[in-house]
Formats: sequence, C-alpha cells, structure tokens
Amino acid sequence: MKLYYAGIKTSMGTVWAAATDNGLVQVHAFGREESFMSQLKRRVKGEPIHDPSKFEELRLQLESWNDGKPTAFDLPFDLRGTEFQKKVWKAIHDIPYGRLSSYGRLAEAIGNPRAARAVGNAVGSNPCGIVIPCHRVIWSNGGLGGFRGGYDDESLDDKRRLLVKEGVLPRVEGFPEREVDLTGFFV
Repeated sequence: MKLYYAGIKTSMGTVWAAATDNGLVQVHAFGREESFMSQLKRRVKGEPIHDPSKFEELRLQLESWNDGKPTAFDLPFDLRGTEFQKKVWKAIHDIPYGRLSSYGRLAEAIGNPRAARAVGNAVGSNPCGIVIPCHRVIWSNGGLGGFRGGYDDESLDDKRRLLVKEGVLPRVEGFPEREVDLTGFFV
C-alpha cells in the first residue's frame, strides 16, 4: 500500500498529513515531523512516500479555515480504528465550524448515551486533528476538557488557539473559557 505524507505550511505552522490512495489517515496540526512519522508508522503499515502534491486540496481547505472561513473539510478518509472510534470521529466531523459538543452529547449522537468516557478516549485518539475537529469537544459543564490526550498548559493553549480562530473564545491568554458560556455554542 502506498502511504503519502507531507508538511503543509500554514499560518499556524506546519500541518503534517498522511494519506493512502483511499483518503486521509492522519493529520497533525502541532508537533514535529519526527513525532508525526513515529505515530504514522505505528498506525499504518506501509512505506511513507513524501509527496506534497497529494495534499493540495487539504492545503486549500486549511488556508480557507485559517482565513476564518467556515470549512467542513470534505475530504475522503481512510481511518484506522475500531468501529466505535470511527463512529465517534464521524460525529466529531459533523460538528459545524464555530460550534461545540460534549463527550456526553457525542455519546448520545452515536446511540450509546452511557459511553461518555469511552467517547472521551476515542476523541483523544483522533488521528486527524483540525480536519476531524476534536477541539470542538468540551465538557458538558462548559469546561475545556483535554486536548491531544492531555490537560497540560501547552495542549490547552493549542485548543484555545483553535477555538479563538473559530470565534468561540475571545483570546488564548489566561482562562477566557471562564468568561464565556461555552454551553451556548453547543449544537
């Protein structure tokens, strides 16, 4: 199987992406090439081929998103995960630009209302950040929750940056989520 990858330059920095001939398998908005490639090799079998030409449509959609335009990222996917994870990732993908959902709401959306914790685990293992917008998933009480599987300051600042870009938060610094009723952004 051919596995293509490239670093896509954006105003946020380099976004790393990988795809097969069937669609995107991994997108990382934050991090270095080495960690991206390490995760990719664990996730997908195949020899990576550097080919930026395979990601022109993704680059255009990322530019549109970076310009503050509502973008749905309507690209094909070739996701690797359990059926449960794929259901969660599809539900996350369906959250509109500038809107939010919670782990519990996603559990309800996939028909498993008691699975909020399992949904949280699936959100944390999302392979296609920004494109499958897990930054739009927060706690039901309006708290930010985690990001990229963590609760550290750097991860939460990255989540805040993405929510600022989409007009949900007014700024990154401090704790702007405490000044805004984020539950008002729920779909």
